[in-house]
Amino acid sequence: MIRYNKWCQLNKIHLCAVFCIMILLLLPLSVEGSSEENRIVLGPHFDVFHDSSNKVTIEDLIDGTYDQNFIPSTQKYAFFWHTTDTIWLRLPLNELIQGNTSGYLIEGIDKQDHVNVYFVKEDGTYTFQEGGIAGLDSQPIRYRSNLFTVEEPDVQDVYIALSGELPLMFSSILYTNKSFLESVMTYKFSIGLFYGFVLALMLYNLFLFFSLKEKAYFYYVLYMLSFLAYQATMNSFDLELVGRVFPDWLLFRTLPMSCNLLAFFMILFGKEFLELKKHLPKHNRVLNIFLWLTIFALLSVFTVPNLEAVNNVTTSLTVIVLAFLWFSGLTMLLKGFKMARFYMVGWTVLLGSMLIQGFGFLGWIPFHPGLYENLPAIAACFEAVFLSLALGDKINLMKKEMNNKLEEKVQERTKQLEEAKQRLEQLANTDRLTKISNRMSLDFELDKQLQEAKTNGTPLSLILLDVDNFKAVNDQFGHQVGDMVLKETANLLKENIRKTDMVGRWGGEEFLVISPNRETVEALELAECLRQHLEAHSFYEVDQTTASFGVATYIEGDTHKSLLSRCDKALYDAKEKGRNLVAVQKLL
Repeated sequence: MIRYNKWCQLNKIHLCAVFCIMILLLLPLSVEGSSEENRIVLGPHFDVFHDSSNKVTIEDLIDGTYDQNFIPSTQKYAFFWHTTDTIWLRLPLNELIQGNTSGYLIEGIDKQDHVNVYFVKEDGTYTFQEGGIAGLDSQPIRYRSNLFTVEEPDVQDVYIALSGELPLMFSSILYTNKSFLESVMTYKFSIGLFYGFVLALMLYNLFLFFSLKEKAYFYYVLYMLSFLAYQATMNSFDLELVGRVFPDWLLFRTLPMSCNLLAFFMILFGKEFLELKKHLPKHNRVLNIFLWLTIFALLSVFTVPNLEAVNNVTTSLTVIVLAFLWFSGLTMLLKGFKMARFYMVGWTVLLGSMLIQGFGFLGWIPFHPGLYENLPAIAACFEAVFLSLALGDKINLMKKEMNNKLEEKVQERTKQLEEAKQRLEQLANTDRLTKISNRMSLDFELDKQLQEAKTNGTPLSLILLDVDNFKAVNDQFGHQVGDMVLKETANLLKENIRKTDMVGRWGGEEFLVISPNRETVEALELAECLRQHLEAHSFYEVDQTTASFGVATYIEGDTHKSLLSRCDKALYDAKEKGRNLVAVQKLL
């Protein structure tokens, strides 16, 4: 009890930490808002030209050949999704910056294949800087964004060419060098705290997993780890950390790869936390199908050449998975599953954020870089808060269920002891070799049937049989073959008697059939039937063997010993007359 209370106290501490993360995530917004004069969002200042021929050069643009093709941007953040066109953006830098243009820096936040930037001066000359994944080695510093420095004081226009497989977008900001450094420091500080606290949260739940041995906590750790990987690729940290190590084709696909991993571990956590296999087996089967779909989608990241198709399938599948997990949580809540209440709040926030994000990716709503940056992080914090409350509920529920489990264990142990007792009794009454009744069990059954015959006057017959020349079988083929003959004989006898009859091994190669409610004539018919089955059977290695049968029927005054004695004498008569016969002990 004390240990559980400590875990609940840890939950409260952990929730306070997550709330702190949420506050820290808002710090960059307030800092940015206080220095608007030193940062300019460039999207509304661009003129846009779609070059479907992909042959237009910077010289063509400088000489004014395509001036009429440029259209003023209507977007705060340039966003064009997947397109085969080359997108040209024209920025009148001299209109934004009055006077000396040096000491400024353009940041392009989004991950791109090719970003070629031309700084055109008043005299028509220009300088060129390469960005995007193709230009990682030429970047001035190792950073997640594309950085382009304005080095010349008389730059008049900036032309930016976007092209490649990745969705074409250019969320760009113009900074002074000083304001850019301040922005980087603020961002690194806040995002470092976010990742640090989430990692601490993961370690905490990993501790709970090792303490409680509950898979839900382990899957939660994997889920949060995959979310961090997804958030890192959304923030282009893969370019900063491994961009110069990974091949270009892999950098193009890190986002759908991390998104599919997120969906995979999201399903594992949801299934385990909601205990769908136990409570909603149909939902569990559907999610198993989704698990396989996420695996196939992950494989498609490496095998399908069309990146647009990969991105669309990944985004759509993730949103569907989230929606179905939300629906499963709602169903469990309506069924009275208490833990689902906090789960539903957290999942609703996450589903809402992912829907907005997915709609932004697909171009259904205006694009904003916050879809990549703040929205998923804030949603993750809210989800972490409420999933933590839900996991805390799980601990409390475990406390309540412990007594029930203990009671169930006592009942289970009692049942096991009873089953063990029955198994011991069965072993005590079963012949070890042939798996039919042994002599002790036969004696008990015979006494029981004799008492029934004496009391109610019902018929009772015995059939005693002995395998003919069994010693010769052992001598010629060996004892293992002899054992096989006895096993097959037992099976034949068992298969050809009534359910009310009882057959057992009397000793050695002798078998006894106790047949209640059967007169002498009927017993002789049964014995003859058994003899014929044995004679016609092909035995292992021996091929054919026979048996001799003695039959005796209860008469008034018979005892256990006398009835068996008459049956044994009948068997002796059958052997004396040549074996493979049925004989009956006649009374004088």
